Amino acid sequence: MSANVAKANLMDAMKQLRARFDAIKYVWNDEAAKRLEREVIDPLEPKILSAVKGMEHAGDLLAQARRDCGDD
Repeated sequence: MSANVAKANLMDAMKQLRARFDAIKYVWNDEAAKRLEREVIDPLEPKILSAVKGMEHAGDLLAQARRDCGDD
């Protein structure tokens, strides 16, 4: 799996999680739901964005190494 595919899959999974949780909040709106969103779901978004940026940086470094080694 390429890094671009992995990044897209990761972002898509987060979007799906957020959309599904937002939809379920209409019927599940107790303290447990709020705690799950606050302690699990909300903190995931910045971590995933950070991971995606790291993957992009690693991809850039790998591409540079390939160019430097003449393997592009």
